[in-house]
Amino acid sequence: MVKEKLTLSVDKDVIEKAKKIGINISDITERVLRGYTSAERPEGSLYDGYKQLFDSITPLLKEFGVDVKIADTTEQLENDKGELSEWYIDIFLEPDGSFWNDTFETSFQDIKKIDLRTFLSPEKILSNLVDVLAKSEEAKKEKLSEILMAKRIIDAMTETLVKNDFIKTKSKLKEETKVHNAT
Repeated sequence: MVKEKLTLSVDKDVIEKAKKIGINISDITERVLRGYTSAERPEGSLYDGYKQLFDSITPLLKEFGVDVKIADTTEQLENDKGELSEWYIDIFLEPDGSFWNDTFETSFQDIKKIDLRTFLSPEKILSNLVDVLAKSEEAKKEKLSEILMAKRIIDAMTETLVKNDFIKTKSKLKEETKVHNAT
């Protein structure tokens, strides 16, 4: 296969975060373009387009154990007393392909329950995805570092306790020997 050079402009923060977690932007871009040019086109439905995008994202969410924000809105809602208050509603794509409404803590499967106007742009969803993947990778590294620190502390405690126990046992034996020799 003959490759041709292509110049893309990508947000600097996205590039840095992608590098941190070892994402090869060129490889991903090529795969996306290959998939896009060979994929079945949605029949004019934005829901179908977003569904295809989300289907391609969920394997990464499963692998990293994260979710990604895909929609947000603010709504005026009335309480029991008839008072209006503004609610900020964030919707996340979960690793199992379901959707999570963070404000009302509800999960649902039907993408059409999300108002089309509330979906973030595909670029923003991609940026959010890179952010959560980078944070997940950093969290894993931090947790591993904490585990290794705990191991070193336990090893030091064990070594100290064993050494102290050995010293106590040795001095106890000396005492017993002195008492035994004296009798």
